[in-house]
Amino acid sequence: MKNRHSILVVLFLALGIGWAQDSSGPAPSSSDAQTRTEPAPALGPAPISVQLEENPPISGLDQPSLEPRAAARSFLLPGVVVSESVDSNIGNTTGGAAIHGVTRGFGTLTLERLWSKYATALNYLGGDAYFSGNGRGNTLVQQLEVYQRIAWRTGQFSVRDSFSYLPEGSFGYGTFGGAGAYQSGLPFTGPGGGLSGAGLGGGGFFGGGQFGTLGQEPRISNVVLGEAIQALSPRSSVTAAGSYSLTHFTKNSTETINGVPIEFTLINSRQASIQAAYDYQLGRHDQVGVLYGFQHFQYPLQSSGNFTAHTWHLIYGHRISGRMDFLLGGGPQLVVLSSPMSNDSRRLSVSGRASLRYRLRKGEVHLSYSRFTTSGSGFFVGANTDIARISLSEPLSRQWDAMVDIGYSHNSQIQPGGGFTTATSYGYVYAGAVAHRRLGRSFSFFLSYQFNDLAFNDSFCTTLGPCNRSSLRHVATAGLEWHPRPIRLD
Repeated sequence: MKNRHSILVVLFLALGIGWAQDSSGPAPSSSDAQTRTEPAPALGPAPISVQLEENPPISGLDQPSLEPRAAARSFLLPGVVVSESVDSNIGNTTGGAAIHGVTRGFGTLTLERLWSKYATALNYLGGDAYFSGNGRGNTLVQQLEVYQRIAWRTGQFSVRDSFSYLPEGSFGYGTFGGAGAYQSGLPFTGPGGGLSGAGLGGGGFFGGGQFGTLGQEPRISNVVLGEAIQALSPRSSVTAAGSYSLTHFTKNSTETINGVPIEFTLINSRQASIQAAYDYQLGRHDQVGVLYGFQHFQYPLQSSGNFTAHTWHLIYGHRISGRMDFLLGGGPQLVVLSSPMSNDSRRLSVSGRASLRYRLRKGEVHLSYSRFTTSGSGFFVGANTDIARISLSEPLSRQWDAMVDIGYSHNSQIQPGGGFTTATSYGYVYAGAVAHRRLGRSFSFFLSYQFNDLAFNDSFCTTLGPCNRSSLRHVATAGLEWHPRPIRLD
C-alpha cells in the first residue's frame, strides 16, 4: 500500500510540473506556430470533422499527436529485426536463476491507406524466438492489428481488431526483450496502434491485457472493438464503444518445486465491454465529459461464477496541440458477483485514471496511472488492478536516441476459487532503458536492458508444498533492424 501511495504522489507531482511548464514556458516561435496552425475557413466556423481530428473527444480511443502536423499519406513499410538476449531467468519462474540466451527474428509490415472519407491500417509482426540451454527450443510469435475508419462531416465510425499469440503477457514487452520494445521492430505506429489498451482505464478496460507473467505459457489473445463518434455541435459530442475479448492459454506452465517439475493451469477468460459518454469543449484547450462503462467477465472452465462491473466517470482534459496533453477522470465503481454456490453480492469501490503527455524540446515524457477491473491475467478470477507507467524518450545526437520505460501493476483478487494459487494479490514491476543508433538510411542498431520482478503476497502453490513468492529477471538485448524508406501508395 505504501508503494502505491508513493507512485501516486510521484505521478501527481509530475502532472503539476508539466502543467506549470505548459503555463509559464515560453511561447512557441512564429515558425512553430506556422507549422501547426491550419488556415481559417473563408466563411463560417471550422468544419466539425477537422476539430474532431485535431482535438478528439477525451472519452474517445484516439489521442491527438504531440508532433507537428504533417501531410497524411498512404504508405507500405516492411521491416526485419534480429536480436540476441542474455536472460538471467529464461523460464520466468519463481526462484529461477540460470543465465541463457534467446535469439529472436521477426518480420514486420505496416500499411496505411487513406481516402477522403476512409482510412485503413494494418500492423503485423511475425517470427520466432529460440530459447537455448533449457530445452524450450523455438517459440512462435504472431501479432496482428487491423483498423478501418469511416468518416463523415460530423463524426466517424471505426472498427479495430487486435490478435496475438505470445509466450508472455503484454505488460512490459517481455516477449520482445522489454524496454518498451522501442525501435525493436514493433509496427504500432498507425492509427490503429495500441488499440487493445485504449479507452477507459488507460490500459485495458476493453480487455486483452495481462499485467504480470509467470513462466513461458503461450496464449491467444484477441480484442475486437467498435467505436462511433457523433458531434452534436462545434462544442459537444457523444461517443459509444463496444468490445469483445478473449484470452486462451494453449498449454500449462511449469514450476520446479523441490527439484520436481510441476505443471499448473492458468485461467482462460472472456470479456464484453460497453462505454458511452458525452463530451463538451469548454474552450480551445479544455474539455469535460461524463462517461458510463460496463464490463461482463466470464470464465469458461471455472465454477466460481461470472461477474459484472459498472463504472461512472467525470473526466477533465487539457490539450495543447504539439505541446501538452493532460487528462484526469474518476468515479464510483460497482462490482456485482454472480456465484452458482451463493447469492449475488455487490461491492462498491472507485476507479479512475490520470495521464500526462508532454513534448520536450526534442523528446517526450508520458506518465499515466489507472485503476479498473481486469480479468485477472490468468492468476485470479477477476482483479482490481492499479497500473502506473512512466516513459521518457530523448534524442542524444543526430545518430543516437534513447528511451527509459518503467511500469508497475498491483492486482488484488476479486473472488476466490478457480486458481492454482493461495495468494490474494501480486505486484509486477519492470524498469528498462534502450539506446538506438541509425546506421545509414535503412539500418539501425539498438542495445537495451530490463529488470522484471513479479511478487505474490503468499506462496502461489496450493497443495504442492511451499515455494517461492517472487520471480526476478534481468534481460540484456542487442539487435539490428532493417527498415527501408516507406513505399508511397498515393
